[in-house]
Amino acid sequence: MLAYLDKLSSWSVAATYAAFCALAGVLVRGLLRRSLTAIAKARETEWSEVLATSLPRPAGAGVFLVLIAAGLRTLPPDTLHLRSANKVISVTVALLGVGVLMRVAMRAIDAFGRSNPGLRSSAGIGKAVTWVVGLSVAAVLVCDALGVSLAPALTALGVGSLAVALALQDTLTNFFSGLYIVVDKPVRPGDFIRVDPTYEGYVESIGWRSTHLRTLAHNLVILPNATLSKAIITNYSRPTPRVASSIRVDVAPDADLDRVEDALADEARRSADIPGIAAAPAAGVAMAPGFLDGAVGFTVSFHVVSFEEQGNVQHALRKRVAARLRREGVELASPRIAVVRRADGGPGGPGGPPEVNRPG
Repeated sequence: MLAYLDKLSSWSVAATYAAFCALAGVLVRGLLRRSLTAIAKARETEWSEVLATSLPRPAGAGVFLVLIAAGLRTLPPDTLHLRSANKVISVTVALLGVGVLMRVAMRAIDAFGRSNPGLRSSAGIGKAVTWVVGLSVAAVLVCDALGVSLAPALTALGVGSLAVALALQDTLTNFFSGLYIVVDKPVRPGDFIRVDPTYEGYVESIGWRSTHLRTLAHNLVILPNATLSKAIITNYSRPTPRVASSIRVDVAPDADLDRVEDALADEARRSADIPGIAAAPAAGVAMAPGFLDGAVGFTVSFHVVSFEEQGNVQHALRKRVAARLRREGVELASPRIAVVRRADGGPGGPGGPPEVNRPG
């Protein structure tokens, strides 16, 4: 009877301790879920959303397993099946860690796919790679726990993986370059960019292999992600879509420069009503590049609300400036004409018609 009571007491203690471990896991899961949810609402980023939905439940299970393993260590070393239980718990914790990483990777792929529609087509590939890697690591952990040697299989897989990697080198380079572009975000869909030296346009989509640019002529330029990740990129939409622009006005060298400057400054102030021009900073005038060969150059500087408005604003402002200078009686600079006479009797030579050279 006493032995039965002692045995019952041991099972009661074990059950109570297991219930305590389960309660601790539930508390950790709830606390972590509330904290990560608050962070996700405050920051509203893809990673905060992924962590808030992926970590709480596995963290609670991990706390439960760790506490159970700590409790088993308090038992006598010669307890039946103690080593087997510790090994099973260790492998379970390792598999739980692999599962957490796979869960985070899957949720990250879905989250970035929602924020970058161009990546939705590559979500299947990303998930497939995650499953293959995760299951491979899990198989290694289980086989190691069972004492099964994986050296022959790993050797065969290594040789096969090397052959596949060499065959798909360009594809894998573009794939990982696409991941870099999505994570680092040098460009985003909708941005107007220039890729040196010749390509510019709006980013239509960022796929797993290439990025699509829509040019101002409504053509589609397809750039491999590896090329885009190595190129020098000018992003006209970041950090603000506002773009600095200017027009140049060349007047005759004998023009009244103060009068020209006053007229241009007045037109710069009046330009605020031109559609597409930015209200701040205000447009300004400078005598730049200044004295030229046969002209005096002025520059009217201003900002436009976006890159595509630049041409329309320049066109409207040039018309206003030309009409104002005409009313003021200011003569614009004209191209110089050089008359060259050749020594022979050809064009420009003695007795022949002059040869006219126009600069440019």
